[in-house]
Amino acid sequence: MSETENGVSWLHRFGSLIAVMAFLLYMTGVLASSSHGASLITPFPSGAGFPSPPSPGKYAHAFLILAITVTALTVVFVWWLWKSKSRRYLKNLGIIAVGVLLAMAFAVLSPTQHRFPAEVSVGYVFGIQTFFCLTVCLALFTRTDWRWDEPKAPDLASPSMRQVLVFTTTAVFIQPFLGKGFREKALGIAPHLVLGIAVMACSLWVLEMAMTKFSHMRAFKISAVFLAEVVGLQLFFGIISYSMNLNARAVSGPQPGLTVMNVTHAAVGELVLATSLFVTFQGFKYFAPAGAGASSAMFNDHQNPEGKGG
Repeated sequence: MSETENGVSWLHRFGSLIAVMAFLLYMTGVLASSSHGASLITPFPSGAGFPSPPSPGKYAHAFLILAITVTALTVVFVWWLWKSKSRRYLKNLGIIAVGVLLAMAFAVLSPTQHRFPAEVSVGYVFGIQTFFCLTVCLALFTRTDWRWDEPKAPDLASPSMRQVLVFTTTAVFIQPFLGKGFREKALGIAPHLVLGIAVMACSLWVLEMAMTKFSHMRAFKISAVFLAEVVGLQLFFGIISYSMNLNARAVSGPQPGLTVMNVTHAAVGELVLATSLFVTFQGFKYFAPAGAGASSAMFNDHQNPEGKGG
């Protein structure tokens, strides 16, 4: 794996670029759907599939071009991954990422997409969320300093830190579906709001544990602080978005401010997802499973306030 002077591999740089482009793909799709009055949480206009141009909007065209570019870059990245000396599970993740892209393309380009637009819409959101998570994983795991065999601390928290982090990431992953249901008036705001509050509570709990019981783990503490910040920011934008949506239902005419707020809400949501995924992997990296013995090397870190990096 070719490396630069600072020890960062070019494969990691390429993977990070694809993760950023996957994020931009999602956001461009949100803009495309917003500009045509569709469901603001989905990355394409309601009732349509992979933007086989349902409208001539500039965002829809940008989305199509970006989707083709991301697909091509992902194929090149996976080819490079398999040619490199990367670990087997990384190569398998790359194959899964390409498979997700192909599955999305097949689903939305098939003749049945016009008969089942709602199912295709939900499937596409699931697919693009999964693809984004996979690109984040690939960007993270191709770091030259990422190791799973770090000395692990005993999980002193109750419930288990790993369990709380997995629940938080899963909840963040399904939040867009609940938001979509609210915007399409299929669901009330209660499920979306309650799960959002649960995510906020979990992030604050993780922060408290990181600042007290695991304060010697500097890298994890920094990540926990950032997670709590972005979740709080997302909850703030969600409240504003909900208020503006209620106002929009009471008046007629375009609401450009509502579009901006919903797009911002969706963007921060993806940032929360990536951050929660990263912190979850750190949890598996630094903490032993509940009830399992911990490496004695980690206990020595209690005497080292600097902790470990990464």
